[in-house]
Amino acid sequence: MVKPPAPPVTARSMATLTAALGLPADRLSASIVSFARFFSLPLKPQLMAEIRRQVLASAAAQPEPTAEAESIALEKRDSPQGTAAKNREALSLAAAACKDKGVGLSPQGLRAYAAAVEPDWEGRHGGGRERHRRQRGGRDRENETEKTGAITSSELRKVVLETEAADPLLATLNRLPGKNGRRWIVLPFSFGKDGREFFVSLRIMLAEENRASHMAIDCAEVTESGKAGQRWHFALEFSGNRITRLAVFVHNALSPKARAQLAQELSRHMGIPGERVSVQSCTGSFPCESCVDELLRSINEAV
Repeated sequence: MVKPPAPPVTARSMATLTAALGLPADRLSASIVSFARFFSLPLKPQLMAEIRRQVLASAAAQPEPTAEAESIALEKRDSPQGTAAKNREALSLAAAACKDKGVGLSPQGLRAYAAAVEPDWEGRHGGGRERHRRQRGGRDRENETEKTGAITSSELRKVVLETEAADPLLATLNRLPGKNGRRWIVLPFSFGKDGREFFVSLRIMLAEENRASHMAIDCAEVTESGKAGQRWHFALEFSGNRITRLAVFVHNALSPKARAQLAQELSRHMGIPGERVSVQSCTGSFPCESCVDELLRSINEAV
């Protein structure tokens, strides 16, 4: 039986909780606790401290950023401290998932897993977009989609499966269940359209009988000129094989009217009642895993 979702954690109770766990009062500790709750890990001081040590060890072992990565960070108006914090957040999510699966990874292995979790990982600290595209299986597919002008579900499915097959570590982790029987899988891929590149991390929580209970679609855009574009997060909740709730998070400032219009459009296209669709502005990297139950269930709780 799937464990019921934990109640929401407010900012004040999160600070109290991290202090009780003996963790420093910072963004990294809050991320570790949030992701531990997402995977239903026991909130024990020793375990939380161990995850934090793993994250910091992996972050310290990262190569120095290239000139290209520094340029991209400037385009995003990311400070070095802000970029490092985002990287640690991705490592925290990857480390919590590994603990749930009972797997220990080297600092290099944990970084590789975090790169699959974070669609903008390569764009932040080295390697370049070309290597990023090759790792995610999108280089040849990009050319094909540009030629045809169409991106089909079968084409994307092929890209996703080919990318996982080419990454033994990711394929192995995706097949391992968590301690409560649920299985969190990560499927990164990329594609091109109209001169733009899209790097995607598809993350799914499978419950009984391998049925999806939650899904996160995390998409980062790179424009034709190489500049960072929009970032979208989609959090979906399922009942059986049907989508029952949808929360969308965007990183630009949308007016209330624009958010409402987008929600109506999504409701119409996806066949979801309007009161079960939400569009919100977002500044965090992983809103789907850090507060998915709270945010999805806040969409008209009376329903």
